[in-house]
Amino acid sequence: MSTIRARAWWLLVAIAVVIAVFGLTDMASGLLADRAITTVITGLGVDEVLAQDPAGYRLADFMSRTQGLNLLLLGVLFTVVLVVPYRAGRRWAWRAMWLLPAWAVLVPGMYLVFGTAPGAPPAPPMLSGPIVGLVAAGILLLDRRRVSEPGA
Repeated sequence: MSTIRARAWWLLVAIAVVIAVFGLTDMASGLLADRAITTVITGLGVDEVLAQDPAGYRLADFMSRTQGLNLLLLGVLFTVVLVVPYRAGRRWAWRAMWLLPAWAVLVPGMYLVFGTAPGAPPAPPMLSGPIVGLVAAGILLLDRRRVSEPGA
């Protein structure tokens, strides 16, 4: 169990890197990075949105790319905090990393608050977010002793 506890935090690093990669993909592809999100929100496919309102499509595509930049920066920030102060056992870094599960759960919550198209299946983040949030919270709980020991 101590080996698992000593190495589990690397899964948080992997999650942070995946977030950054998703950000790069969104920056490069815009709305095309995840067509399901457009359908879940509007009830229309990406091509239908473009045909119906080119200006609206351009705005949504820009916002998708901007959110990609935010994801990239969030992933990089999480990675840096994990690899330097968290790895060193800094308590503040462990506390700060609770933003990861909070963020992972709040993103799907935004879909619920904003609303989805009638009959649309859940968007991928609505499914992956709670899973990532639970995994990250579990790892942080598992790792709490390392940062709560005297001298940590």
